[in-house]
Amino acid sequence: MVRYLILRTMVFIGCLSLVWLLGLRDREDQVLAVIIAAFASLLISAVVLKPFRQRASADIASRVDRRLEHKRAEGADEAAEDAEVEHSTAPHPAQPASRTDPDTDFR
Repeated sequence: MVRYLILRTMVFIGCLSLVWLLGLRDREDQVLAVIIAAFASLLISAVVLKPFRQRASADIASRVDRRLEHKRAEGADEAAEDAEVEHSTAPHPAQPASRTDPDTDFR
């Protein structure tokens, strides 16, 4: 991903240098030069840097998939722990639940 960013920046700087060499050097022409360079670098990078962009996109997608799998695994662990806690605090079906709480029984 960093490689794609660096290459795209280099293409923009190259286009900006080319526009400057073509004669857009004055203060009034600087905004126009940047706009032309940005558009030209967009077109060039869309064609030339396609394999790098696809690789960066695949890297990002794999990172997102790994994070989702990690979160699912954590969620499954938490669900198993919750089920175990609920199972251990629930009264056993063979034993009737006591109706009196020892803390509230004042006999």
